[in-house]
Amino acid sequence: MERPVRKSPRLKNYDYSSCGAYSLTICAHHHQHLFGRIQFDPCGNTIELSDLGLIIQSTLEGLSIRYPDFEIIKYAIMPNHVHILVIKHGVGSSSVSNVVCALKSLATKEIRLKHPGMKVWKESFHDHIIRNERDLIRHWDYIDQNINNWAKDRFFVKDLM
Repeated sequence: MERPVRKSPRLKNYDYSSCGAYSLTICAHHHQHLFGRIQFDPCGNTIELSDLGLIIQSTLEGLSIRYPDFEIIKYAIMPNHVHILVIKHGVGSSSVSNVVCALKSLATKEIRLKHPGMKVWKESFHDHIIRNERDLIRHWDYIDQNINNWAKDRFFVKDLM
């Protein structure tokens, strides 16, 4: 039996190795709350990262060594997803997909040392090509405020607080 052909979520005919800014969202497998817990506070919510979240944070912060043409300018680790704003500088064959694949692979390898066989990531990722400064500011603010809007998220579960 043939598997169905999956439609690519990437923009057709766009070169994701070209210079520019990108907003990325990578979700946990089945949107599970694996990466941490939100601590609700009227002055501003914070996230208490789980051991998996700490591994993801460490991996994210080390990606620029592996991919020096990519600069992570902002990120937020949420209970069930990660937001990243990245800028591709210079010319190189590395693409946004290479960076996401490396993040997923390196973090999963480290996580499975403590949690063998655990499925960490949802297949694929969501991307948005930043078109101008206003678009960049909009995505920056969205990432910045995501933690304070957590209770409005469709995958928010009160019992997991």
